[in-house]
Amino acid sequence: MNMKMKLLPPEMRDWYFPFDWCPERLWALDVPTEVRDISELRWHFDVPIWGSAKGKHFDLCPSEVLHNPSRFPQHDDKIEACDISFPIDMMFTIDRFAIIDGIHRLAKHEKLGLTEVKVRIVPRELIPLFESNWREEPAIARDGL
Repeated sequence: MNMKMKLLPPEMRDWYFPFDWCPERLWALDVPTEVRDISELRWHFDVPIWGSAKGKHFDLCPSEVLHNPSRFPQHDDKIEACDISFPIDMMFTIDRFAIIDGIHRLAKHEKLGLTEVKVRIVPRELIPLFESNWREEPAIARDGL
């Protein structure tokens, strides 16, 4: 089990991705874009996917930031700065499509009142093309997770 999985809250362990990835390699994949209704993805807002402060992990839900942005300026700034022209990358996990990269972009769609979002459904067989050891390949995501 990688370090990230050890840090996950129990409610995320069944569906969260059991591997680390290199965002640049993920973005470089030739995967078609489609449009999804944002209502299909809102469940991500109630999952503690973010850290509330430097060094904290998986203790902050995006909904908390959306409801009280001034309390979490580090994430609100990322939401404001992210570029929603890039699609959100998703993959099917145990029982649902989950976002690999793009939670801040999803939050920006919500803040702007947009009802549709561009996504890329990444097939599981492509994991070897973007999987990485996060300690060896640190990367800055388009908007982070």
